[in-house]
Amino acid sequence: MNVKKLNLLVFCALSLFSIEAIASGFPVGKHKTLLSPYFSYFAAKNYRDLSGNKMSYGNNGRFSSFTAQIYLEHGLTNRLDLVAKIPFSFSRYQDDFVNNTNSAPADVEIGLKYNLLKFNKEQYFFSTQVLASIPAYAKNRNPATGYGQFGSELKFMLSGSEKIGYFNIEGGYRQYFGNRVGKVGQLTYIATSGLHLGKNHQLMGELSGVSSFKSSLFTPENPASNTEFTFVKANLAIGQRVWKENWIFLGVFHDILNKNSGIGQGGTLTGIFRF
Repeated sequence: MNVKKLNLLVFCALSLFSIEAIASGFPVGKHKTLLSPYFSYFAAKNYRDLSGNKMSYGNNGRFSSFTAQIYLEHGLTNRLDLVAKIPFSFSRYQDDFVNNTNSAPADVEIGLKYNLLKFNKEQYFFSTQVLASIPAYAKNRNPATGYGQFGSELKFMLSGSEKIGYFNIEGGYRQYFGNRVGKVGQLTYIATSGLHLGKNHQLMGELSGVSSFKSSLFTPENPASNTEFTFVKANLAIGQRVWKENWIFLGVFHDILNKNSGIGQGGTLTGIFRF
């Protein structure tokens, strides 16, 4: 196997999913806005191949990346929300012979979320979301920040809340279009649970993952070229109320299942502000 090209696409997926706990099936409300700044650090020195065998990058190789992202929801009606994600990342692949860095925006996403059904005294919500993905970066920089292709995603979300906590379950399909790497399809899945610790604290746990389908080799130096992989990661975060319904979350995450992807871990800092 040529171990010279992959782990950032997996990082981009990780960073997007780390913020998906915010992007739940709950409608934000007419003329109301949810704004969430998000910061994440990811690092990996090992990966698993298509057979699940653990390998090092070789030549003391290491991939790391820092991302900053703005997530926005704005209520157009009581059921329909405008959704937007604007990410920026700094990534580096370094070993005994190369030191490649890249600072660039990632895929900007914009779309709509619609609440299809609410029940149990409006404590549970079933919603669907459609997003368009637009590459906002040069295609010739490594490590790249994505496929450099337009894409779309359809997902369904079930969310609920009780006095002791809340939950969110999501499943979706993402499709990329174009000739650069061919048509790439991905299944996305998330399960989140939060527990209220008094009035001013929360404990949040999350499992999230992506399964991507199109044959390719794992190449840690340029992760965004990977089109066939599976990863599942676990995230644990503690939340602190700032004022009213505005929160700050500090979390850590680690991969628990990998196939043709880097085995990574890192930390997150997320703000949730409503107005």
